[in-house]
Amino acid sequence: MSVETSHRYQNIPEHLSSIQSPAADRAETTSNRKPIVPRVRSFSWSLDGRSIPLGFGCAHLGNTGRSDYSQKDELDLLMRSYESGMRYYDTSRTYHESEVVVGEFIRRIDRKTIFLATKSMYPFREQKGFSVFKDNFYRSFERLQTDHIDLFQIHDTDSFNICEAEVMPFLIEQRSRGLIDYIGIGTRSLNALELALLSGEIDSVLSYMNFSLLKRSAEPVIRLAHDIGASFVNASLLHFGAIKEPDPLTAAAGKQGYIRRTYIRAAAMRDLCREMGIDPVVASLQYGLFEPGVTMTLNGIRRQANLEATLAAMRQVIHPEQWARIYQLQNQDPCLRTQDDLL
Repeated sequence: MSVETSHRYQNIPEHLSSIQSPAADRAETTSNRKPIVPRVRSFSWSLDGRSIPLGFGCAHLGNTGRSDYSQKDELDLLMRSYESGMRYYDTSRTYHESEVVVGEFIRRIDRKTIFLATKSMYPFREQKGFSVFKDNFYRSFERLQTDHIDLFQIHDTDSFNICEAEVMPFLIEQRSRGLIDYIGIGTRSLNALELALLSGEIDSVLSYMNFSLLKRSAEPVIRLAHDIGASFVNASLLHFGAIKEPDPLTAAAGKQGYIRRTYIRAAAMRDLCREMGIDPVVASLQYGLFEPGVTMTLNGIRRQANLEATLAAMRQVIHPEQWARIYQLQNQDPCLRTQDDLL
């Protein structure tokens, strides 16, 4: 192992020593790190001559427990998305075998042509939680079959403060060595995202179900990210299927708390969209694409049919007066800009 390689990969566990050294131009210093927002935007979806800041959310990939699971079908799906012009791919160590599938996909393309983001949870309540996080970090390279990850994110933590003692110094070190370009955090908790941004060391925040047809609670975080030059990634626009529910009011029966409220909001939005001749799924997927502070939007794609529907949705036109009516309905909700209880 060369001096350069040993410098970058010291303390890597023995069983992960097969990770290859990054290219020399990845030897990162803070001064030469490219600003993240224009970098992420440069990996927007190139569709019909337009640049659309929409990426592939890989949470549905690699679920080997599904009766109809086929890795070949998922690789075909990823290749079809790539051929259509998609260039931003977001996965996680937590998403079943998603990283493994994405890694096989990466073998088939030019790695430099995509922006690769992944995540790992920090099980801080476990005695060896930080060791688990570090192991997951290095295993992500192995599973993704790459020597470089563009964005590595702390996944689904309700507290940023618990990450400051060990996780953040570790990630900052890996960023300085060039293993990763940027550090992010992806979670529901808007408080955690805000504190992360205010720390000055986070490059990107990912929020889900907080900026959509049904909620605008992420607005302050979006503004903060925009003001300091951080990336804001928007996810789970369909609220885990609530937007697609044929009869949201029936689905709300028996539910409590924010889940019940979500279905009730979905019913009102569905009725308005139908009145205007708009598919609410199309409106959901387009929501936020024109918001300057939203750097990238993710759509979780499970099958070829989902990808084709996403392609079709991006080609449909929603007129300004129709968006105005959507915003008008949203603003009738007194809880629009408050975060729902997470329980």
